[in-house]
Amino acid sequence: MGVSSKHSDLRRTAIAAMATLWLALPVRGEDCLAGQLESRAVTRVESAAAFTLDDGSSLKLMSLSVPSARDVSASVGEWAPEVDARAAVDALVRGRRIEIVASGAFRDRYGRRVAHVYGAGRDAGRFWLQSAIIDDGHARVAPLPGETMCLRELFAREAVARAKRAGLWANPAYAVRSARETRGLEKLGGTFQIIEGWVAAVGRSRNEVFLNFGRDWRWDFTAAVDLKRSDDREGLVARVKNLKGRLVRVRGFIERRNGPFISLATAEAIEELPEGSAGGR
Repeated sequence: MGVSSKHSDLRRTAIAAMATLWLALPVRGEDCLAGQLESRAVTRVESAAAFTLDDGSSLKLMSLSVPSARDVSASVGEWAPEVDARAAVDALVRGRRIEIVASGAFRDRYGRRVAHVYGAGRDAGRFWLQSAIIDDGHARVAPLPGETMCLRELFAREAVARAKRAGLWANPAYAVRSARETRGLEKLGGTFQIIEGWVAAVGRSRNEVFLNFGRDWRWDFTAAVDLKRSDDREGLVARVKNLKGRLVRVRGFIERRNGPFISLATAEAIEELPEGSAGGR
């Protein structure tokens, strides 16, 4: 067995040991998770955020982006953060029963159930699975449209994991980026990134409201919220306009629209930060 294989085995053993700590936790709920529960068993872990259940259906954990080799532009083989995340989640749920929170659940375009989930601990205890994965640094908060449930709680937990450099947060590939690094952001096109900066201006078109992070929107980083998804367009625009001159954190997939650009899944994914708390480089 090579040195790299030994290191991988040791890492998986350590991750499995950490998972047993979660399984021993007492019952813990979150106010944001109120709703009916559906009990199912996990028969297969497809990824750190997707499972096959005992009724043959598939489940995706809401609001998480787990590590993947696609997160880096260079060609890689075994991507350690991805291996670690899957091993941790496998130890937590495979062959065990979970409880799916029915409130806010829906199906994605692949027909998978998308929901928040409780995992089963020892002595009939349970724990919030999304929280466990985020706390150990095995995922980033990444809401898609409609995935607004419990976002504030998850953001707070992610901030703690990031401060501790837990899991993926110790890897430079997952660093929080600065909105000022325009050239660097352009090189990250197609990848999911978390970006911090000061909102220089807020603009609006018919269907979008824009947060401009520089003086020249044709070059600087911009983020936008799709107004078509809102039942209260004017209220949403007013809320976003109040962010002018504020320090915020946004997240999503980088594309090129003039300069680097992110189309935000939801306005609730915009985090307003206390001055001086930015974590970007």
